[in-house]
Amino acid sequence: MAKKPVRNLFRDRLADYYLTNRAVTKEADERYKKEKEAGTNRSWSIREKGMVVITAIALVLLIIKYVF
Repeated sequence: MAKKPVRNLFRDRLADYYLTNRAVTKEADERYKKEKEAGTNRSWSIREKGMVVITAIALVLLIIKYVF
């Protein structure tokens, strides 16, 4: 009986995940560089503004909790 070659499925999936994310990151970096070179001043989205407000409120509450 011929022995079936052993495949490491975890390694294959991990390599695929790594290569896919690397490609996505390269595309995002290129897009970012193009926007930066073009000088587009993109305003903050509603979601970004909301996250800044939530973070500020959390920091104020932490300061109030530990100072007073």
